[in-house]
Amino acid sequence: MAVRVKLRIRSRATSRSIEASALVNSGYETIKPQLLVPVKVAELLGLWPSIPRHYVVREYMTAGGPIKNYVLEDEVYVNVIVEYNTEPVIADLVISTVEDEILISDKLAGRLGIIVYDFAEGVWKLRSDPENIKRKSETRQTW
Repeated sequence: MAVRVKLRIRSRATSRSIEASALVNSGYETIKPQLLVPVKVAELLGLWPSIPRHYVVREYMTAGGPIKNYVLEDEVYVNVIVEYNTEPVIADLVISTVEDEILISDKLAGRLGIIVYDFAEGVWKLRSDPENIKRKSETRQTW
């Protein structure tokens, strides 16, 4: 199992939003918060195939070798959906033409306040949760 959390993702360019499960990927190391999304998610946000603002193409190293992704800096507001309101975090949106799941980078996980207790069992909490709270992973969602 892995740790997946439910997110609300809202585009700053189009104001469209979605709710979706995303994988907390501690191996997705970044300099600033990034959310990697499959093309289908970018379509739902109104950001693909016609990207409405400036973007850059960057090469990312993966286990399968280097791939090119489209990066829209500071494009989305992201917050974790739990039973209380959480503060949104601004993140880069990385559009992948090969990935089938939404991925949360290490920096975004930290800014969202996600604390992982057990990756194998999918147990996590938010920094803002009461001490006794332990949450179970969301179901994997593919696009």
